[in-house]
This record gives sequence, C-alpha cells and structure tokens, in this order.
Amino acid sequence: MADKKKKKKEREEKIETAEVLGDIAEEAGVEDVVTGMEDLAAAGELEEVSKEALAEGAAEVTAGMDDLASAERVAFLSGVVAGAGVDDLNEGAELLATADNVELASALVGIMGAADLEYAMELAGIAGQIMVAGDVISGLDMPVLAMFLAGKGEQLHDLAADSIYQAAALRGVSAALAETSLDLTEAGLEEMAEGATRLAVSRGMEVGSEVLAVAGALEVAEGLEDLAAAEALDEVAKDVAAEGVAEVAAGSAELGVADALHAAAEAAKEDESSEEK
Repeated sequence: MADKKKKKKEREEKIETAEVLGDIAEEAGVEDVVTGMEDLAAAGELEEVSKEALAEGAAEVTAGMDDLASAERVAFLSGVVAGAGVDDLNEGAELLATADNVELASALVGIMGAADLEYAMELAGIAGQIMVAGDVISGLDMPVLAMFLAGKGEQLHDLAADSIYQAAALRGVSAALAETSLDLTEAGLEEMAEGATRLAVSRGMEVGSEVLAVAGALEVAEGLEDLAAAEALDEVAKDVAAEGVAEVAAGSAELGVADALHAAAEAAKEDESSEEK
C-alpha cells in the first residue's frame, strides 16, 4: 500500500513537473514567436527604408551625371563663344587700324588738293600777267614776242584750270576717304563691342559650367553615400529578418515541446484516473 502511494506521488510530481515545464516552454515559445514577428516587421521596415535610400541615391547619381554632362557642354560652348569674341576683337582692331590709315590718307589727299589749288591760282595769276604783257608787246609792234607770250599765257591758263579740276577731284576723294574712315571706325567699334559682349557671356557660361560641375559632383557623392547606406540597411534588414525567422522557429519548437509536455501530463492524468477506478 505504501509503495502504491509512493508511486502515485511520484507520478503526480512528474505530471506537475511536465505541466510546469510545458507552461515555461509555452511562455518562452510565445515570447520568441512574438519577438521573431517583431523582428520580421522591423526587417520589413528597414527594407523599405533601404529601397527608398536606393531610389534616392540612384536619382541623385543620375542627376549629378546629367549636371556634369551639362557642365561639359556649357564649357565647350563657352570656349566657342570666347573664340568668336576674340575674333571680333581682332577684326575690330584691324578695322580701327584701317580706319586710321584711311583717315591719314584722306588728310594727305586733302593737303594735296589744297596745294594743287594754291598752285593753280598762282599759275592763273602768272598766266594773266603774261597775257597782259603780250597785249602790251603787241602794241609795241613786236608780233613774234607777243604771239609767244600769248601762247605761253594760254598754256599756263590751261594748266591752272587743270590743276583746279584736279584739286576739286582730290577734295572729293578726301571727303570720300574721310567718310569711309568714319564707317570703318564705327564698324570697328561695333566689332569690339560685340567681342567684349561675347567674352563677358563666355565668362558667365564658364562660371555656370563650374557651378554645374560642382553641383554634379556633390550630387554624385551624395547619391553614392545613399547607395552605400541603402546597401548597409539591406544587410541589416537581412540579418534582422534571419534573426526573426530563427526566433519564430525556436518559438514554434518551444510551443511544440510545450504541447507535448501538456499532452503527456494529460495522458498521465487519464492513466491515473483509470487506475483509481
């Protein structure tokens, strides 16, 4: 009878132990499953953040590369505009130099015309004097000398007239050259102004190119940082997800053990009840 009671007590203790261990295993299993699910949720959130960082990084790198390409194009155009500006300045300088030469030629021709006119008037005066002297000689009955003087007077008169015509022509040429000089000066100044404007525009484009290049480099750097951060977050998400899966698996196993312990305890109770009956 004592042995029977002892065995019964031992069985009850085993049943109680199984139930306690089952409860502990169940509690631990539930806790591990909950923790694992939380880790999986956190891993999902980290994955979303990683995707956003990846997309943002890719966009920044793309924008940066576009800015760098634009900077190269603007720099090329700046060089073209600068070259055109230098050409304009050279052309303007050549036109101004030509204008100076033409102006000098105009002055020289004007001087020549004035000298011709002065010379023509002197010739005209001499011609008149000779013709008057011829008339006087003719009255003195010296026909040969009178005819000679008359002929020379007419020659000097014609020469004076031709010199006056030449002086008038030179004056017209001088005026035309002066007008041409003004036109060349105006054109030269316009070319110089255009050249200066193009050089200013070129400098502005050069500065814009440098700004674009710096902005592009910064965007590429930031994009690469975001891509690196996205990769790091993705690795963390994978680790957290793996840990969550492991915790859920461990919790499920613990719940399985708890179910087995509870089932064993229930079976032992049923056996005990059957024996008592």
